[in-house]
Amino acid sequence: MNIILISHGEFAKSLLETAEMILGKIENAQSVCLYPHEGSDDFKQKFELALSHTSGKTVVLCDIMGGTPCNVAMHYLDRTSLYSGMNLPMVISLVSEGSCDELIETARQQIYDVALQLRQLQQEDDE
Repeated sequence: MNIILISHGEFAKSLLETAEMILGKIENAQSVCLYPHEGSDDFKQKFELALSHTSGKTVVLCDIMGGTPCNVAMHYLDRTSLYSGMNLPMVISLVSEGSCDELIETARQQIYDVALQLRQLQQEDDE
């Protein structure tokens, strides 16, 4: 499986670097970033270059639905799977499990109100 992370700014690049800090080198993974001075045509060229380095199943994670990176990637749904709202748990899950089956649910399960979680733990300890 190939993984392409796409985003505004260097979020995709930094997210990939962070995932590799935790998991080690991630084979067949790359990032494509849209910079302020670039337009959709510039991003399209970079995205197509990234796609040219893939073969087989390619999963694309993007930062936000409706942004330029996502809008460009939507034109390639015939050969990719595209998910928006990428975050570190999504990347780790995708790499660790090797499939998209639980990707969205895994991401949802990683959203916590930390203060609430701590209060609940404290209540459990008090009982």
